[in-house]
Amino acid sequence: MKHGKSKTFRDLSIFMPIDALKFRPVGIADLPLINQLMRSGKAYWGYSEEALDRFMKVFGITDAAYFNKAFGFMAESGQDTIGYYLFKTDEQPPSLDYFFLNVRFIGQGYGRHLWNHCVVQSEKQGWTKFTFCADPHAQGFYEHMGAIKITERPMVTVPGHMAPVMVFIIPNPKQAS
Repeated sequence: MKHGKSKTFRDLSIFMPIDALKFRPVGIADLPLINQLMRSGKAYWGYSEEALDRFMKVFGITDAAYFNKAFGFMAESGQDTIGYYLFKTDEQPPSLDYFFLNVRFIGQGYGRHLWNHCVVQSEKQGWTKFTFCADPHAQGFYEHMGAIKITERPMVTVPGHMAPVMVFIIPNPKQAS
């Protein structure tokens, strides 16, 4: 199984106008939701429960202190959480640590809007670029958004496999005020 959902079936009740998206800063109170979206996002690609457990043990956020050196935003529409992203700000260049979309909204244009918000926030920080490690299944999305693969690193989820490390160059960086 490559995807958790058939490409030919869509639950029409989940379609909503993209312009209804609202963004708010991610905070400590969001930890359970962040981790749930993270796990379901990885599960979407068909990883085993054992692989998901390994991934969450390494990458799940359990310490509220994480937010001392990170920032990001949650995208919501009505009662639905669309997705989130988080940057680690204590690295140079800054690192996009997490970018997860609620799997119910994959393939509907919401990822592009979340990405665009992520880039705008990077510009506001005065950054010229940021790096991140992607799931191999999502590499095409990130390349479509303009990111470039620069290297690879071993995957925690599937030992023996490699994950792309990518960079995104901010098109028109602004100086932080």
